[in-house]
Amino acid sequence: MDLIFLKNKMESRHPVTRGPVTWSPLIASVIVILYVHNEKVFVLMTLRSKKLKIHPGEMSFPGGRYEKEDGDLLSTALRETKEEIGLELSDVLINATLPTVTTLTGYAITPYVAILQTRPIIGELSDEVENIFEIPLLELLSSKQRNTSGKSGESKYVYWHSTNCIWGASAKILGGIECLQFI
Repeated sequence: MDLIFLKNKMESRHPVTRGPVTWSPLIASVIVILYVHNEKVFVLMTLRSKKLKIHPGEMSFPGGRYEKEDGDLLSTALRETKEEIGLELSDVLINATLPTVTTLTGYAITPYVAILQTRPIIGELSDEVENIFEIPLLELLSSKQRNTSGKSGESKYVYWHSTNCIWGASAKILGGIECLQFI
């Protein structure tokens, strides 16, 4: 996968958007961090703490719930990424805004994409994050399987990283990235 090609495609098809947000406790945003390391494209994902009340022990992208002080969803994603994994990104490093996805719990999650030329330096993990994974993107996308959970409104596919199943909103986001490489 050519990262420059993907970056150009994302920027042209899904430009970065920043707009006013009508507050709701069910609005969130995340950052999909893609980068090159050892001539491979990687995606950064987190494993949420098993102690959390919402989505414990699930694979996800760094991000979280919108707060009024944020002003917009990109600011939310940047703030949450810094809080969760100690990675401070500038808004100029954000390349795309993917379509909003919804969860079975009613959250509307706006994913932003940062395509970096180098491996990011991760800081201290918050109590919300149990672990962080740097996953080769093509390997992750090739792990796709049909979701047989049968839950209405759930993602059609799941992805696997070792024994960790990536489903729900995170799987929907990965599906959107996967589609871009073939357009």
